[in-house]
Amino acid sequence: MERIIIAGAGKIGFQLAKMLINAGYEVAIIEQDRQRGAQVAESLDTKVLCGNGTDLNVLRDAGTLGAAYFAAMMSSDADNIVACQMAKERFHVGQTIARVIDPGNEKLFRMLGIDATVNTATLAARTISSVLPSNGLKLTSIFDKGDVELAEVKLNGTSPVAGKLVSEIAFPGDCLLIAILRNDEITFPRGNTTLQENDTVYALTKRTATKALKESLLGTKS
Repeated sequence: MERIIIAGAGKIGFQLAKMLINAGYEVAIIEQDRQRGAQVAESLDTKVLCGNGTDLNVLRDAGTLGAAYFAAMMSSDADNIVACQMAKERFHVGQTIARVIDPGNEKLFRMLGIDATVNTATLAARTISSVLPSNGLKLTSIFDKGDVELAEVKLNGTSPVAGKLVSEIAFPGDCLLIAILRNDEITFPRGNTTLQENDTVYALTKRTATKALKESLLGTKS
C-alpha cells in the first residue's frame, strides 16, 4: 500500500485525505492547529500529528521517509515550498505536490523542483466557469495577464456586509463580484442579493485592489 503524507488539514487537505483513504491509500496528516487536528482525527480513520509541516522531526514522525507522495496543503506558499523540498531531499519522497496560494508563484514552485501544483484560485475559477452559461467566456484565461486574481473571502460573524444587499456595499473600483458559495451551492449575485454570514464570496480583482476588497467585506485592515 502506497503511503501519502499530507501537511495541512484545511478544507483542501481534508478532502484530499478523505478521497485517498477511500481509495485505499495509507495516509498520514500533519496539522499545526491542535483543535483542527482533533476534528480531523475524529472524522477520518487515519494518523493525525499535531505539528508544523516544515519541522524535520514532525515529518519523520509522520512517516515521510520513503513515502510515495507528499502533499503540502498549508496556507503559506513559503511553508509549502520548504516542506516539499525537505520531503524530497531529506526523506526521498517519490513525488511532491503543493498548494499554491498566490498564482504568481506557480512558476517558482516548478523551478524549485516541486512535481505538481494545486492553484486554488484557478481551481475555483474553473468551478465557477463550469456552471456559467456557455457563451464563450474563458474565465481562467484572464489570469494569464498576471495582474488579475480571483479573490475568495469567507464572511464571518463580524462582517459589516452580512445582511446587506449587494447594491448597498461600496466595493473597490477594480473588482467585480462574480459568485457566492452558500451551503455548497454557487449563486450569481445581483443588486438585490443579500450577503449572509458564512457565505464565501468570489470576485475578480486587480491585485492592487485585493486588500481593499477584503477590508470592505470583513471590516478589518490587514
